[in-house]
Amino acid sequence: MKMRLLPLLAVVGLVGCFSNKPDLEFGEVHGTITLNGEPLKNAKVRFQPPAGRPSFGATDAAGEYSLYFQGEPWGALVGVNNVAITTEDMFEDEVTGERKFVRELLPKKYHVESTLTADVQPGDNHFDFNLVDEKKRK
Repeated sequence: MKMRLLPLLAVVGLVGCFSNKPDLEFGEVHGTITLNGEPLKNAKVRFQPPAGRPSFGATDAAGEYSLYFQGEPWGALVGVNNVAITTEDMFEDEVTGERKFVRELLPKKYHVESTLTADVQPGDNHFDFNLVDEKKRK
């Protein structure tokens, strides 16, 4: 009888290892990012809590983003998060295999030296970031 339960316990144990959402409190996060009033496309967004892993997102052509935690659409950890926004990227050309570099378009005050924050609450959160680059202002 005990031996019959062993496989069942093993399966139940594995299901626990691959359970869905971690036991953390999240808030769904989305919004729009603009640069000098224009939508900022292909920007990377990072929300970093004081402790724990960050959440990431990317803007589309309209400058809209949603955050993902470990690849899942759970948003960001509840609490005050430091926010960094960057356009710098590296990718591999699918045809040639060549690595290509996209240079940073934003001032350091929005990424490396960012003081941007967002106070994420449980539920739905909408954070817009209206960035300004005085050098590129019209």
